[in-house]
Amino acid sequence: MLTRSQSLRPAAAPGAAAAMLVALMILEERGFNPASAMLIALTAAVAAAELVPVPAIIFAFGALGLQAMGAFPSVMFSGATPYVALPLLFFFATLAWREPQRWPVPLAALAASALITVNWFADTTWINFVFGKQLAEAGTLRIAVYAFLVFASFSALNLAGWAAAAAARQAATNRQAKERAELRLESTAVALAIEQERNRIARELHDVLAHSLAVITAQAEGIRYAHRTEPESVEEAAGIIASAARTALQETRRLVQSYGSELEEPAPGAADLHALVDRLKDSGMPVEIHTAGLEGLSPVENLTVYRIIQESLTNAFKHGDRSAGATVTAEREASGLRLRIRSRLVVDGTSVPASGTGRGLPGMRERATAAGGKLTTVTEGQLFEVEAILP
Repeated sequence: MLTRSQSLRPAAAPGAAAAMLVALMILEERGFNPASAMLIALTAAVAAAELVPVPAIIFAFGALGLQAMGAFPSVMFSGATPYVALPLLFFFATLAWREPQRWPVPLAALAASALITVNWFADTTWINFVFGKQLAEAGTLRIAVYAFLVFASFSALNLAGWAAAAAARQAATNRQAKERAELRLESTAVALAIEQERNRIARELHDVLAHSLAVITAQAEGIRYAHRTEPESVEEAAGIIASAARTALQETRRLVQSYGSELEEPAPGAADLHALVDRLKDSGMPVEIHTAGLEGLSPVENLTVYRIIQESLTNAFKHGDRSAGATVTAEREASGLRLRIRSRLVVDGTSVPASGTGRGLPGMRERATAAGGKLTTVTEGQLFEVEAILP
């Protein structure tokens, strides 16, 4: 339901009624005398219509009824101009009436038109003045036609006031519905952006920490067994651990800095693949890498290539046959940039399935899709292959 403050300001109806009263009195050279009773009554109903629509309409009907019974001056003395207040009455009453109960207003408009017709034809002097003295000698059919013309004219005026208010209410309702829909859409867009940012950060953190922690864990386990028999290898392992931890710290800091500020450190890309491979080699997993045509990649492609290869090698390191190593191929072809990472599953079948059980494989698919490409995984016996195509 629309409130009065949402439709018109509270002083609109009284102001319109006062302006109409003054204007008609000036135009018809009226004063506050019995002949003006009808004009004063109907403009008073208009003034109250926005505040109390039902009593205002009842009051107007009372004035029309009193005129029909002769208690108010006849139309010849009161004039036809007071009736122009009725369209305004129905206009303001429609604006103020509750939505489920608005349908009685057009019925009231038609009933008021019928009362006006009765008042006009009850005053023979006035009706002869309007239609001519020959009306007294006219037949029933002609009188019925004239009565219908009077009724139709005032019905059109009164219903026009109702229709204008109904259209204004509907326009205001549609505008409010549109504003609410836009607010919901904006809220949904903000929530979606937040969720996408959360997923992006979760994916980045998973890729960064999963790889670094896998290397750190492998080196730490090696230190446990080698510090007595091969003390010289401890320093090398400690250096690898420090390097992996430092890389993880740098990339985590870069993620934190990505909130609303320029990045101080660039994201890793294809140029960092050899350093990635070297860390895995130092941790006991041989890796062969073949790259061609990786120059001129966009920032998104650069990061996507690095993360897909990083996650694939990390999965092979953690879940595959580490001693069998992995092979990485990244080449520019006619269909786009093709990445292929092959590794071997462990014999006891405890490796990660092709569908993935964590965030790794789904995260790689999301990255490939976001870059406009696709990613698939294939398992053939002990061979596990990840293939991505980026257009």
